Amino acid sequence: MRTWHVVALAAVVRAVLICWAEYQDSRMAVKYTDIDYVVFTDAARFVANGGSPYQRATYRYSPLLAYLVLPNIWLHPVFGKVLFSTADLLVAGLLSHLLRATGASPRLRAIATAAWLFNPYTATISTRGSCDVLSVLLLLGLLVMLLHGADVAAGALYGLAVHFRIYPVIYGPAIVLFLLRRAAVRQGLVRLRPGNASSSSSSSSSSTGGGGRGSLRQWAGAVRPAAAFCLAAAATFAVLGAAFYYLYGNAFLNEAFLHHLGRKDPRHNFSPYYYPIYLQGYAAAAPGSSSSSSAAGLAAGGDGATSMPPPPPRPGQDGAATAAAAAVELAARLLQPLWGLMERLLPLQEPWRLAAAPQAVALMALSAAYHADLPSAWLLQTWAFVTLNKVVTAQYFVWYLCLLPLALPALAAQTAVPAAALVGGGAVWVAAQLHWLGWAYQLEMKGRSVHVGLWAAGLVFQLANTAAVVLLARALKGAGAAAAAAPKAAAGSAGPQAAPLTAGHGDAAGVEDEGGEDEGGEGAGGEGGGRRQVLSFLEASLRVQGVLAPPPGGQRLGPGFVSPERKQQ
Repeated sequence: MRTWHVVALAAVVRAVLICWAEYQDSRMAVKYTDIDYVVFTDAARFVANGGSPYQRATYRYSPLLAYLVLPNIWLHPVFGKVLFSTADLLVAGLLSHLLRATGASPRLRAIATAAWLFNPYTATISTRGSCDVLSVLLLLGLLVMLLHGADVAAGALYGLAVHFRIYPVIYGPAIVLFLLRRAAVRQGLVRLRPGNASSSSSSSSSSTGGGGRGSLRQWAGAVRPAAAFCLAAAATFAVLGAAFYYLYGNAFLNEAFLHHLGRKDPRHNFSPYYYPIYLQGYAAAAPGSSSSSSAAGLAAGGDGATSMPPPPPRPGQDGAATAAAAAVELAARLLQPLWGLMERLLPLQEPWRLAAAPQAVALMALSAAYHADLPSAWLLQTWAFVTLNKVVTAQYFVWYLCLLPLALPALAAQTAVPAAALVGGGAVWVAAQLHWLGWAYQLEMKGRSVHVGLWAAGLVFQLANTAAVVLLARALKGAGAAAAAAPKAAAGSAGPQAAPLTAGHGDAAGVEDEGGEDEGGEGAGGEGGGRRQVLSFLEASLRVQGVLAPPPGGQRLGPGFVSPERKQQ
């Protein structure tokens, strides 16, 4: 089946789901359409009438989203769903293009594309009216720009993506490290070894030239792409922010950005922080609660604790026991100010305020370890960020599920983690989510007080997510080790058939050639002879830009390849 046949079938499926949504919304008590879609449409109605989208309560997005769904008011209310579903299909094309550039076989590209297009989760998210696929489209477009070395355009897309939804800001460190590393290879400051390892040793046997200390001009050239990216991103973000602040004032800043930084959600929340947040809201609402008294004591300058006199000695209590009790009381009085200071400095009673700390540590560590393969880095970063966030909703899952197809070739090539373990981890993730949804249904639809059970289910779901991230991290690290070992194995075998294969061929739109198959066989152990080597994003970018020479064997190169000789001309 041709790629366009698959895309056409996916379009039909989404059209059927949109029609079903109209039927279910009009006939059934449980609506198919997401409540957020109603919010988008109401905000667009305010804009169409000359007002502000923030006149609609709970609209907490960029005004661009309200502008995009204005045809909901002018044409038909389902326009936004059609727009989001069309973005789904465009995402599939970008996924295919990126997978071809990294050397994925046609079969793996088909599996990865189908995993996006026919995944019940992603298909229903867009047809229910969630806008998250627009962020996915921007981010995959950003990867394409980075692949082809269009760093300024990539920076502009990044600024737009962060403006549209703030969460892509977590990718900044990994992108900058990637650009610095790629530029250092191009300047000859480091050597690119198989498996993404780089070296600054003065000896060279790499096609990118030898490493060394380098001149000042070389180091300036290595920093220039990252600087251009950052300036373009900052300029785009600042221009959009200034324009909308001029139009809508503080409401834009508060709803589009600041709200998300301090958001707390006691409902519809997979996070383990859900129950403490719920209890805090319940206690704060109760008059004369202990938390209110404690807060009042702190506001008055005290430490929020009540000083109790020591109990009188019990009959028969000797002098030594009395002295010990007095010593304990004295220690308590001395430590009381220290405890009050800790309460002021650390949110011991509000642990969700510390959620950003483990998130920051995880994001920086993953950026440093995986930046050479940006899709893998983003996948792990996003999954870890969502898992550790104080608010976790189902829409957030699409942020990392969209990146999982890009990691499928590397996961198929690695041997560090058995395939059964990866499949089992995915099954546990699905089961833990269904378990949580069962408790949520009892709370939301049946009105039963099952908060403790729901919180426990959230803890189980977090463990499942943590296990999934650990398995993926080990597997993707193992894929790099397998790539490093592949050339050594190829060197010991005869003939050009054992040489690593480069990216696939075809046009830049991500559609397969009429022949249907790349040269050299199908995946690992295919009929073409050797195991297909999956390139990291860094290696693919260098080859697409002509920095790395094509491998021996005469294989056709990926889209946009420019030979070093042609670049010199």
